[in-house]
Amino acid sequence: MSTSFTDRPLAAVAVMLALLAGCAAKPAIDTDLGLDLSAGGPSRYAEERDGAAAADSDAEHVPPVPHDPAVVALAQQAIPEYAKALQSMRAGELDKALTMLQSISSRYPQLSGPVVNQGIIYQRQKKFDEAEQALRQALDVNASNPYAHNALGLTLREKGKFDDARKHYESAIALDPEYARAHFNLGVLAELYLQDMALALSHFRAYQSLQRQQDQTVANWIADLERRVPEAAPTSGSVATPSDTAPAGTAEQEVN
Repeated sequence: MSTSFTDRPLAAVAVMLALLAGCAAKPAIDTDLGLDLSAGGPSRYAEERDGAAAADSDAEHVPPVPHDPAVVALAQQAIPEYAKALQSMRAGELDKALTMLQSISSRYPQLSGPVVNQGIIYQRQKKFDEAEQALRQALDVNASNPYAHNALGLTLREKGKFDDARKHYESAIALDPEYARAHFNLGVLAELYLQDMALALSHFRAYQSLQRQQDQTVANWIADLERRVPEAAPTSGSVATPSDTAPAGTAEQEVN
């Protein structure tokens, strides 16, 4: 999800700190997130279903990631340069942004946000081996970073490692059951690559329940899947919630 930092300056600073803060010492609780700046499509997620990168969800919820207060000062120091790198990413100046993010990472190795965005740049450049390496490095810094797990899932899907991709999407959702993008990506993986229609349906429903306005394209997919998986069709108009659809076998983790 591309997050704007041009509006509400005070809130922007707080969010940017959350994006940067974190360390590797205690990965179960100390995390930070990298902006999920995957490329978009004209019909929100229509292209993603065919294998393109995910577009923006209009879900209000932004997955929160707790961090070690000890690294907040480092994050504050990195914010100005980090913001410039994100601006370069949005402008399509990927090589410039990559150089800036690598410089930040070399000076602030405790922060995983810059490393996540390096992985996302490599994704955009179709350099999936480099993307996987960067995103695994980010998870070495913060193993509970849901954005890193989601981005790694996308990369592994592109490399044909579908079971591993599923594990990382499920990790992202376990960390934050309201992470709409991860629900969507797992739905796509389940339908098109794993051929698990019931799993796809549950996660598309979860994604849809998190939108401010219904995504009509996904609503059509849900209706199609309900016809193909009749036993999963709702009986009373109910819609699965994220907590209802958390993948089995993943421990819920409170990160708010």
